[in-house]
Amino acid sequence: MIKHIFTDMDKTLLNDKGQINPKTVDYLRKIDLPLTLVTARAPKEMQFAIDDLRLKGEQIAFNGGLIFLPRKDGNEVISSNPLQAESARRVIEKIQDKYEGVSVSWYTKDEWYAQQEDNGTRYETSITNIKPTLKKYDEIDYTEPIYKIMIVGTNMKNFDKVVNIIRDMNLEGVSANHSNYNYFEITNKVAVKSFGIEYIKQRDSLEKEELLAFGDGENDLKMFETVGTSVAMGNANDKVKSVATYTTLSNEEDGIVHGMKYVVNDLL
Repeated sequence: MIKHIFTDMDKTLLNDKGQINPKTVDYLRKIDLPLTLVTARAPKEMQFAIDDLRLKGEQIAFNGGLIFLPRKDGNEVISSNPLQAESARRVIEKIQDKYEGVSVSWYTKDEWYAQQEDNGTRYETSITNIKPTLKKYDEIDYTEPIYKIMIVGTNMKNFDKVVNIIRDMNLEGVSANHSNYNYFEITNKVAVKSFGIEYIKQRDSLEKEELLAFGDGENDLKMFETVGTSVAMGNANDKVKSVATYTTLSNEEDGIVHGMKYVVNDLL
């Protein structure tokens, strides 16, 4: 019997415009089960979904780097695992804006920063409706915790080159994964989606078989390993589909609703 549902946001819960389809909103509001967002997004980029779905419990940001409880007067931090300051500095100084068509930005708990607006930040803004705060690289205060460095590629040749450079740096305590084909995100090694799920699983004394997760990207694989039933979206890549328990319709086709109704309904 399923007792807790976890879902990725982009390309899973959200459609390609970064919104939740009305049918999915209506359905999830009626589900009498706790629902947790597990996403690479920052809390401020999650807030509209929390409000739309009327979520009350803990939510998981930065792929598990931050677990928080939404509050009207400010989020209550439950668990915090930012990048090590030296690792963040090395990545940003190594890449910066040296490669055309590769956007570099970084997140603290409450802010999204970039040195300049570019095609990558503009694309992210089109999805989240949030603009970055502009800050020069030499003005970064690395004593302020950085939870995520985000690389967005519009020139895929240069993007792939940057991804390989970061992987070859062999940074300690770092997790680096694609969240989409042109998104590469660097977080604390602890900050994988399984971390937040394990926290809730242990706190509520749940069994693996009682957990259900929906996802589409490489950074959802750890989440899938942690739950008893995993559902890949129809728009997920073949690797994600191959490890999932089931595959549902795409994010544009209310795949979560279809999955809940027709794929795992017998487990509820």
